[in-house]
Amino acid sequence: MQPVPLDPARVLIGLRATTRVELLHQMATALLSAPGLDESLTVDAIMQATEEREIGRSTQFGKGFALPHARLPGVTGPRICVATLAEPIDYNDEPVDLVIMLIGPQERPGVMLQTLAAIARLVRDPKTRDVIERANDAVTLAAWLTAHLQEEDGLITAVDVMRPSMGRVRPDMPVPSLVRAMAALNLDAAGITDDAGILVGQITADDLFTLGMPDFFRQLKSVAFIAEFDPFEKYFERESTLTVADVMTTPTATVPPAATILEIVFMLSVKGHPKVYVVDEHQHLLGVIDRIRVLDRIFDL
Repeated sequence: MQPVPLDPARVLIGLRATTRVELLHQMATALLSAPGLDESLTVDAIMQATEEREIGRSTQFGKGFALPHARLPGVTGPRICVATLAEPIDYNDEPVDLVIMLIGPQERPGVMLQTLAAIARLVRDPKTRDVIERANDAVTLAAWLTAHLQEEDGLITAVDVMRPSMGRVRPDMPVPSLVRAMAALNLDAAGITDDAGILVGQITADDLFTLGMPDFFRQLKSVAFIAEFDPFEKYFERESTLTVADVMTTPTATVPPAATILEIVFMLSVKGHPKVYVVDEHQHLLGVIDRIRVLDRIFDL
């Protein structure tokens, strides 16, 4: 993975633009100076591809950073343009002051995914982000970015794929409240954290379904002879007193932020875990990953 060397002509410091479209047009124009592009590639083609990508999902990453990107025919490898803005502009209803535009080969999505992860990882680091935003010389910044992007190994890790946990679930939360929250967010599993943010358990839809089931139920090959059994009778008898702590199980699918995408896919598909929890060395919950999240990251480039 080498979206570099980065020519200073594609590092736009203190760029002035009033709209997202104007900004992206200037960046697409600068990208045409990159090596390895087919002569037929145009600014309009780059703009159309990035706009189509924007419709599918905003490339605004939060904290004033956006990463518009697209795969295009006639591009031999990842190519980037970097822009720091003189004044923040509205970018899909969020202000941004740092934008990196990335285009890459249409037939090599893996290379694009690796480059996206490398750029996002670089910008996510407050120290390197500060270096980029304070730069006042395109030549110096181009050389700095070239060196740092070349140092990236390109592996996709948990921190590149995870999403934040959708609100904290406490051990003392009543089970009915949890069920309503999971239904509202369409979740089939939820991580449980204590007051310090440490992951202490999980609850899955299976846990809730089997709450009122007799122990032998899982061994049955047919429900014919207990067809009249009400599996929720026991649940309704206890629902007013049940808390999350009464139902939760120990989460076994935990990974560090540096876990590779292969490890995550193995746990989700081969091991059958509904969700993988990303934790630090002290077991603080950093984020969660499920199958849809992985598929979204891989196929929605």
